[in-house]
Amino acid sequence: MNKEKIVPILKKVAAIFVLPLLIYIVMMIVCGSNGQVYNIFSYDAFSSILKKTSYMAIVAMGIGFQLKYGRFDFSGGAIIVVSAIIAGVVADATGLGPWFLVLVAIISGMVLSAINSLIYTSIRIPISVCSLAVAYLFEAFSGVILHGKTGPGILYMEKYNVLGTFPFILIFLIAAIILYVVYDKFTIAGRQSKLLRENQQSAVNIGINEKKNTLIAYLVSGAIFGLAGAIYCVQNPLESITSPLQTSGTLFSNIIPSLVGLFLARYIDDSAGTFIGALTISILYYGLDLIGVKSGAKTLSYATFLCAFILISGFWDQIIGFIRFEIGRIKGKFKKERLA
Repeated sequence: MNKEKIVPILKKVAAIFVLPLLIYIVMMIVCGSNGQVYNIFSYDAFSSILKKTSYMAIVAMGIGFQLKYGRFDFSGGAIIVVSAIIAGVVADATGLGPWFLVLVAIISGMVLSAINSLIYTSIRIPISVCSLAVAYLFEAFSGVILHGKTGPGILYMEKYNVLGTFPFILIFLIAAIILYVVYDKFTIAGRQSKLLRENQQSAVNIGINEKKNTLIAYLVSGAIFGLAGAIYCVQNPLESITSPLQTSGTLFSNIIPSLVGLFLARYIDDSAGTFIGALTISILYYGLDLIGVKSGAKTLSYATFLCAFILISGFWDQIIGFIRFEIGRIKGKFKKERLA
């Protein structure tokens, strides 16, 4: 096998393993220095990490789905929480079981995303501004639905909370990946979204209906957020949202994997990159939980990782160029010494 074939394979392997392996080694050292055995390969540890990874990756794919097409949308957290509330209330009232809850969550996520899309394409202001107002609007829906009270305790009902357990939660992850990949690679709308991202005016000039394409894209991301909403519903208490943009934490606490996915897209599919990012953060969190790190320090660790990743990814080409230059310089130096 020649170098031209080996190098791309090595890059893909590195893209898959470097981040989680690096964090695993760091946390193994940290836990060891605190007298804790850091073993992520036991069933309990493995299932716990995959549960967190699955939820985080689904939310991140919902975020990344819009990011990759040039839209930074703040309403995702509100869509997740409100779709969870709607699903929980309807499922509890009807008693039709867990998979009906999932169906209601997905439909709710799609409807809320469609509303967001229609508002955005109608008033034509930047999505980052529009989505803030829409998120606030959706959060107000929670108080209307729950009448300012606490919703049904779905997370305490055994027939429902099984959805958030391992391995059932992997069904949601697989469904989200299928939606993400199929739209991007196998649909006309996905190809049109890429054209709109790369050159909006030219895409419109050749006949692409931007409003229709945006609506379709938002329906898909809404379905992904709905899947996250179903998991949220069975893992969190359903409560009225009382503070403006209270749901933004649901969005931003899961944003790193989407950034990792978009960065790794140069080597592997961005959905796989998103999963790798989520797995990396879950491995980090498991180690921090093992040594009893408080929530504030945990958030600081997350923020540090985010800052480091943004810094490195932002200067990645320059870093690689510098490394190649130094390697070439060292090789040249050794060559001269041998000749001498």
